[in-house]
Amino acid sequence: MTEIILLIVISVFLAMNMGASGFSISFTPSYGSGLLTRKKASLFYTIFILIGGILIGPRVVATLTNKISCSPFGFSKYSGLIILISSAIMMFLSNLLKIPQSTSFITVAAFSGAAFYYCQVNWYTIIKIFYISVLFCVLAFLGTYFIKKIFYPPRNGNLWLYEKSVVHNDKLKKFIIFTDFYSAFAVGTNNIANVVAPVLLSINFNPVLYIFFVGLFFGLGSLVFGKGVINTISKEIVPIGQMSAGIISFVSSSFVIIASLLGLPTPYAQFTTFSVLAISSVKDGFYLTYKKSVVKKIFFVWFAGPVFTFLLSYLLHLLILEILLKI
Repeated sequence: MTEIILLIVISVFLAMNMGASGFSISFTPSYGSGLLTRKKASLFYTIFILIGGILIGPRVVATLTNKISCSPFGFSKYSGLIILISSAIMMFLSNLLKIPQSTSFITVAAFSGAAFYYCQVNWYTIIKIFYISVLFCVLAFLGTYFIKKIFYPPRNGNLWLYEKSVVHNDKLKKFIIFTDFYSAFAVGTNNIANVVAPVLLSINFNPVLYIFFVGLFFGLGSLVFGKGVINTISKEIVPIGQMSAGIISFVSSSFVIIASLLGLPTPYAQFTTFSVLAISSVKDGFYLTYKKSVVKKIFFVWFAGPVFTFLLSYLLHLLILEILLKI
């Protein structure tokens, strides 16, 4: 009974921290361009993340629970709790640093650490997840970069686009908000699974019902922890205009939904950040963009986070399970 209570409490804590990170990447466009207040953005985020989680999320849950390890049934009943603890610590540290961390990479790293303890890592799945993620990051950057180049800088060949945007400004604003709804839906398809999957290792529960429960706390996390992280992405790298906002949401979300349909955990935070970096590269140039201290900080946390989580998950298995065997 104590284990179940701990699982629920830690999964709620993790959901709130992941919710803050997901919020920063899905509502950066409308919040960064001043179209929605943070409270309104949090409400819409909750609604659409639940829809995405219920409709597509179970596919990603199945991959995490059945394909990261060669023999998922070989996990201890405590493995789910250890994976949650490892992920929660890393996500909390990332939010303290105000850096949008990939919830999927953190969860995959925690599952991999557990599987490594049991010598059951399915390296084919790990490599596939990493390969597709890197590919989609590159495509998100290139897609955003070349689309933005059509609009910026203003010149004789594209002035008609600016005239159209002024004439249809209300429609443009609605489109940007719509793309953020689409983005929140994409977060739900992928990221809620990162909390649900570890719990299912220890508790036989209906995944759809638990997806709904966890999704509510994703929304609460966006309200409680989301302010600092969303400011990092939407304001510190480069100010986000309305046109750029729509491009970022559409490009990033599309790649996440494709990955979710394939059942692959994928780093939405990276996709969106690479889209923002593409906008910054068009406006400020590659050199000035990657010289910014916040960009260096983001890349460091992205690299260190999964490595730290993998080691933490492995060491906690080693420590806790060895202690339990002696009792």
